[in-house]
Amino acid sequence: MLDLAIPIDIDRRGNTIVETNSGRELKAPGWPQDSEFQLVAFHPSSSSCEVVWIEQLAGDIANALELLDTVGIQRDAKADWHQRLVHYCYGVGLRRPTDSQG
Repeated sequence: MLDLAIPIDIDRRGNTIVETNSGRELKAPGWPQDSEFQLVAFHPSSSSCEVVWIEQLAGDIANALELLDTVGIQRDAKADWHQRLVHYCYGVGLRRPTDSQG
């Protein structure tokens, strides 16, 4: 799952405890100490989470879109989700996949 989280405490081992938008409390060992909120990824049954770096996520989306374009997805067959992902990765200043331009 993905959710936004804020730090609320630190455990005795020095791990940041965060609370997600959905009210879950999780350990976040990689939490940047100068951050008010972050996007986190976690399994629903897990007690810990991982910080998701937005630039890295957008880059991964751009790479996935390029791969989809490479394997021949028809431009007119692209679903709304594909167009949203193009917008997300292009909106953070990454190069737009060539098949999705203008």
